[in-house]
Amino acid sequence: MAIRAYILINTQIGQTQKVAEELKKISEVKKLDIIMGPYDIIIEIEVPSYEDISQILLNKLQSIPAINHTMTCPVVS
Repeated sequence: MAIRAYILINTQIGQTQKVAEELKKISEVKKLDIIMGPYDIIIEIEVPSYEDISQILLNKLQSIPAINHTMTCPVVS
């Protein structure tokens, strides 16, 4: 059974569209929306296990320099 999580992303000013384009290249990203508020982007990811969520954050999202901050919200039901 796949594990889903929502990740809220805060980007550097003026870099939201560039970050969104980079995020679309990540195969685990199933949905992406640009939003208003304290965060600029919300993505939904789908991975095989909870450990894979950490790997996405550490190996893929942290490599995008225009991302300032993320908040991860795993789906529990």
